[in-house]
Amino acid sequence: MDIQKSTKEVMLNAISRYAKEYEVKETQCQLMIKASDSNCTPMYQILINNKWKKDVSFNEILDLKIDFLGRELIITPFISKTLRKLKKEEEDKIDYDNINVLVYKVKEEQDYPLLYFFNGVTPIKPITLDYIFGDMNI
Repeated sequence: MDIQKSTKEVMLNAISRYAKEYEVKETQCQLMIKASDSNCTPMYQILINNKWKKDVSFNEILDLKIDFLGRELIITPFISKTLRKLKKEEEDKIDYDNINVLVYKVKEEQDYPLLYFFNGVTPIKPITLDYIFGDMNI
């Protein structure tokens, strides 16, 4: 399984599905990945036009009741590590509850997600899936 490719597809499918649910364009729907604790365990939210709509589980993002492939168990450590890495790059001047990564599209036909790191609502820098999975040792 190509984790990076699978993650990209999951993100894009979720944006598309939630855009349909809220009857908006895909460019108006975003996923937010946040740190839920000091270990940077990820939690997920759906945003419409950058405004919170609801919290969702990893399985809801996958659109599954049960993840028989164990994708959450595989991907969560990489996301947590990335959130901790982003915090460290900010010289730990950011509280874990202000670590936010926005996942979005700027064009409807776009076949890759864009990711942007925020300290609360303050934009810090764009990141890539390579940034998230670059340290992967499999």
